[in-house]
Amino acid sequence: MDLAEVLLENRRAQLIDDDIYSVLPDASRVHHYDKRASAYDFVVSTNLYNLAMWGSSPSDYVAFARQALTSADEGIFLDAGCGSLLFTAPLYLNSNRQIIAFDQSLAMLRRARQRLVKLAGALPEHIRLMQSDLTDLPFRSNRFRTVLCLNVLHQFADAATLISHFKRLLTSDGRLHLTSLVLNNRFVGDSYLKVLHATGEFVRPRSLLEVKEIFNKDFSTEVNCHAKGNMAFLNS
Repeated sequence: MDLAEVLLENRRAQLIDDDIYSVLPDASRVHHYDKRASAYDFVVSTNLYNLAMWGSSPSDYVAFARQALTSADEGIFLDAGCGSLLFTAPLYLNSNRQIIAFDQSLAMLRRARQRLVKLAGALPEHIRLMQSDLTDLPFRSNRFRTVLCLNVLHQFADAATLISHFKRLLTSDGRLHLTSLVLNNRFVGDSYLKVLHATGEFVRPRSLLEVKEIFNKDFSTEVNCHAKGNMAFLNS
């Protein structure tokens, strides 16, 4: 896959590590998750953490990612804020679609590569790992049939702008799939969201209705939306 076909004319992808490209001006800059990548994966991968804190499970995230991936038979698939591909690596390996997965954390991308190589023996040609910033998307408009953004929106104060930028990337028949933690009348989950906000980890917690309204501003058709515990699942 030629990344130049999807990148803006003034952006270049540079190979900075085995099978990992970067479009950042300073790829060596330490990201918030670089020092906690392994701990994050260890905790977030467990059923106990997800069920106790959020009332959901890793299998819910896998199923939602599969829905996004199989929403079209062709067209480029973008995983925005992909992390270490904790829930998606096997799905991507078994897909025939071209996939670009990007994250700002190089440590997360290295874990993603390691996970793919462990499963497949080598990084498949149809998957590209790239270091990029969600607040400065380097892609041309109308290039992606599907955009997936898992468990990221609750870290963005300006969610409306991020969703609008995702919409710009989609083809005319493209679809956006995203998840976000929301307030949902669960004492444990709602309380923990407020703690994470107070410590600066997350932005002000939003309700399911608020997230749905933000999403709907950019899409003419009614968004598909449901929540399981504190996790909201939305797609256009």
